[in-house]
Amino acid sequence: MKPSRIIPLLQVILLALYAAGTVHGWLEPLELFNLLMMTACLVTTARAWRHPDESLVAGGILVLIGAHLFVGQRIAPDTLTGGAILLASLLTLYVGIQINRHLPRGYWWAFVTGYFVLYALFILHLNNAEPLFILFLMAMTACARSARLLAYYWAAVVSFTFLQPYAWPAVIILFFAISAVTGARSSVPSRLLPVFLAAGLALFAFVLLPVLLMLTGEDLHSLETVWRDPRIRAAIGRTAATATVSTAVLTLFGVPLAYAISRLRFPGRTLLLSLADLPIVIPQSVAGIALLRVFGRRQIIGGWLADTLGLPVDGTLLGIGIAQVFVAFPFLLRSAVAAFDTVDEELELTARSLGASPWNTFRRIALPLGARGIFLGIVLAWARAAGEFGAVVFIAPTPETAPVAAFNRFNSAGMIETAPLVSLLLLFSLVMFFLLQLTTRLLPTGAAQPRRRP
Repeated sequence: MKPSRIIPLLQVILLALYAAGTVHGWLEPLELFNLLMMTACLVTTARAWRHPDESLVAGGILVLIGAHLFVGQRIAPDTLTGGAILLASLLTLYVGIQINRHLPRGYWWAFVTGYFVLYALFILHLNNAEPLFILFLMAMTACARSARLLAYYWAAVVSFTFLQPYAWPAVIILFFAISAVTGARSSVPSRLLPVFLAAGLALFAFVLLPVLLMLTGEDLHSLETVWRDPRIRAAIGRTAATATVSTAVLTLFGVPLAYAISRLRFPGRTLLLSLADLPIVIPQSVAGIALLRVFGRRQIIGGWLADTLGLPVDGTLLGIGIAQVFVAFPFLLRSAVAAFDTVDEELELTARSLGASPWNTFRRIALPLGARGIFLGIVLAWARAAGEFGAVVFIAPTPETAPVAAFNRFNSAGMIETAPLVSLLLLFSLVMFFLLQLTTRLLPTGAAQPRRRP
């Protein structure tokens, strides 16, 4: 039987069910909205008879109206809400038919499955969630023509429905993951690479969730209240100042050392590079105790600095700086060595043969070409210095840096009172780190190829 001939049969069945419903009291016979729906069914049937190509639309309309008459009205809390659900479903039907006509079949199946998932979730499972069903249904119809938009949509649905109270951090992470996976491109075609990327992003989400939770868990008023505390402002300023000075000292001595290590071959070079990584391996508390063992006022070196030069280390800004230099040193050195390794030595030999001095060769050739890698090491060193807690709390618990201030407040006031301070410190750290990273990207990239050593 042709589809256009099935429509009148569906109309007859629907009219019979409507009549039976009114006789047995299932439906109100003179209810205005029910009469309007039956009129719409008659008009739809007549149009389908005259335009057989619209039979699919007409059949869908009849099914939806029939379902609403005998099921939807009993589920909806009131007539107005039920009518809104019906209209939203009719719009969804139209969009689904257009998808079936103009897009690959996978889009249509995803769209239909999405409708029933939303219906089961908001109508059958949740109480008083009919407005949410209409809202999410309209959003799905708006995103249906794009697989990426549909992925964003379902990420929002999952986040705000199942991942409370972590909805905002979850939606940010999922949006980032979808953007990365769907936008990934490679010169070597491979379906395996997006899978690897998605798996890695799952671990990245585990790392990023606590940070986003702290950033989105506090309002501006609580952050402003913390910022008004002069002790907190002083701790943040002290952290920024000491980290900057420590990084400057590291840059002044570490960059020339990295250049020498990159260009020279000498006994113990490999051992030196390995020992430079010790601050990464040593636990923070052990580093703090070791520094206190050397620079404490009762120790030989620390006592001499305090008594002879008037420069006490423990409990001073100098102690904070020494601890920051200790823990941040390998980050700058390793990055600078790798940056200088990428600069072709032939360029330096050419400059020397043209009369350039060793200093001018370093300043005008090696340093500019390795600038991006060097500055990246400076950024990492600054971030490591600013965030250091373990070594600092042993050698210089006062004056307080920002990490020490957060630890002290947590011990005295607990998690709830400390959360705004932690959020503020996270925001400060992220802003500074991204500004430094942006500066790194603005630096020129060396065009030289990695050199080959004989």
